[in-house]
Amino acid sequence: MVQLRAPTRPPSPPQYRQVQILFRHPGYDDDNNVLFKLQASDIDDHGQPGLFAQFAIDACAIIAGDYACGRGRLSLSRDGSVSIDPTSTLRERSYYFHLDAADDDPYPIVPNFRQWKYPHDRLPPHWQQLSPDTNPTSSSVTLAPSNLTTALLLRDGSCRLSGCREQLQVAHVVPQSELDWWKENDMSRYNTGSTATLDDTANALLLRADLHIAFDKPRVALVPKPAADDSMRLVAHLLEYSPEIGHLYHNRELHPTAVGVDMLYARFAWSVFTLLDAFLECKIDRRLTLRASDVRLADARGFVTPANCELFSSTAARRRSQSPKKRKPNHDTVLEAQQSAEPPTSTNLKRKSIAEAEGLPSKVIAVKRARQVRPPSASVSDNASALTPTHLPTDTSVLTLDSESLPVQSLAQTWLELERRRSDPHGIWNKEQNWAQCVWDGGTLTSDDAAQWLEAVGMEIRDV
Repeated sequence: MVQLRAPTRPPSPPQYRQVQILFRHPGYDDDNNVLFKLQASDIDDHGQPGLFAQFAIDACAIIAGDYACGRGRLSLSRDGSVSIDPTSTLRERSYYFHLDAADDDPYPIVPNFRQWKYPHDRLPPHWQQLSPDTNPTSSSVTLAPSNLTTALLLRDGSCRLSGCREQLQVAHVVPQSELDWWKENDMSRYNTGSTATLDDTANALLLRADLHIAFDKPRVALVPKPAADDSMRLVAHLLEYSPEIGHLYHNRELHPTAVGVDMLYARFAWSVFTLLDAFLECKIDRRLTLRASDVRLADARGFVTPANCELFSSTAARRRSQSPKKRKPNHDTVLEAQQSAEPPTSTNLKRKSIAEAEGLPSKVIAVKRARQVRPPSASVSDNASALTPTHLPTDTSVLTLDSESLPVQSLAQTWLELERRRSDPHGIWNKEQNWAQCVWDGGTLTSDDAAQWLEAVGMEIRDV
């Protein structure tokens, strides 16, 4: 008889109060000076939530561009009269981060990771105490970037946080999306190989799939914290509230790994900058530290308008990454909008054959034709101004398809208009159509613009 087992029991983490600590900029009013907030993830022996002070100072120093200068300190008061011991545990609701001997007030902050310069050879002392694994077997592994997974399997062998040997993934420490920052800051100098790529064993480690997701959120950061013998150990720190991950892995020391310390510090900075959105989107002027290419956005003292501050937030970066060309219409919605049944006419059969050839539903072909205009029969000569069309259909409720027209319900047309507005918030498509309409009405057209105009009226241009 097969022996069955009871369902697995979910983790039962102890219940702690969810507390977030605010870190303020003393150069702004308390109504709008919160730089960011951190989860009080360090639970003491009495079950009280808190946060290791040095961890918070490191995060504030990165945002303030202080790096290893050591000018930064935390205080409970805005005037900074009493400083907080970096080795203590933070338990209050909010703290101020001060920069001693700052050139001016308010001191400027770095708005995002791509504006941040890496402090080569100037890491904070407690970060420098982290030493990578010196296992001779792992250090002798040198493979091409295409064999990064094999190299990590030979070097790490298991998830560096959980110790699991299944469901492993390669986790880049400095994310692959930050390749431009990587090159601008010459981070390849820390690679173990001779290439300049991010796909180097110094910038990667093995993580279990779910922990890889948490690492990229970023929900978990890898930072140094002191052990009982006062040595610094690389541990996981919970950035975002998660009872199960916190119970299993917060302050959990990593298995030995040869990941570069410089990569880990850069990753910590990348994680911290994701917390700045609220400060940048607070609708007031902020004093920022910008790259030379972006300094034009600031005034003489470095203050940036609210609208330009928002350009540096991670929210704006995500919007820019969502190109309208990558958004595709929901074909099912189009089909649902086409409620009426169509008789099996020759036009429908022809449209169906076209759809099969293009791999799309036949009714979607009709919607695609909505943006096409049948130009008059004329030859295109070198003199593009000779293109003088005589008719431009303006009734968008009728779709031109070969020699016949097909009715389309207003619901489908409304959906198309809403989808167009969503995918093209700047109205570029409407501007192109207005320009095409002006040419139809007799406007001049140069030979350089002929191909663009033909595409705007729905014709397909192919290189021969």
